[in-house]
Amino acid sequence: MHFKTIATALAVAGVAAAQNYTQGSAHINMNNIDATVTFAKVDTGVNVTVAVSKGLTEAFQILPVGFEYHVHVNPVGANNNCTSTGGHLDPANVGAAPCDPKNLTSCQVGDLSGKHGDLVAVNNSTGAIPTFSYIDTQLAFSGAASLVGRSVVIHNNGTRVACADIVVEGYSGNSSSTNGTTTTGGSTTSGAAKLVGSVALSGLVAAMMLVF
Repeated sequence: MHFKTIATALAVAGVAAAQNYTQGSAHINMNNIDATVTFAKVDTGVNVTVAVSKGLTEAFQILPVGFEYHVHVNPVGANNNCTSTGGHLDPANVGAAPCDPKNLTSCQVGDLSGKHGDLVAVNNSTGAIPTFSYIDTQLAFSGAASLVGRSVVIHNNGTRVACADIVVEGYSGNSSSTNGTTTTGGSTTSGAAKLVGSVALSGLVAAMMLVF
């Protein structure tokens, strides 16, 4: 009974470690764009705050439609490769159909622009835009819509021009490098993969202790 109690505690602790995150941010500093997207857990979802200090000028944008930005599935690749971030976070497999912000089931979870509007370019020399916030009811810090191990990408008419990892407070798998990946023993492991591995290890230990 003693071993079973310990095993149960370990299993619960492993799951809790994957669910108790409440804060995260992506600091983008690339191609003369300096922006920070902050995520904070609230009762109704995640509060998102976007602060852009430079780079989003009208002269830089390709078409006058604003800059799109999204949460992407994977971390940033080696040498700040934004292509390595994969597609938008889309656990429901909504696909590329247009997002209707009045009907969130039509939207990819990571399509922040589709749900809340593009980053509007400004006609000044710095490209700084006013800081703004909103609550996204689809994002989370656990489950299929989790922000852990993800990244934020800014697009200019579809082209990925800047990106950064989402660094989640308290998560041991956060990258210590600037390119958004952690390399161990010659292999590269994404934040999401390390999170799954951590929980799986806790479950394995718990199962072994139940046997003995």
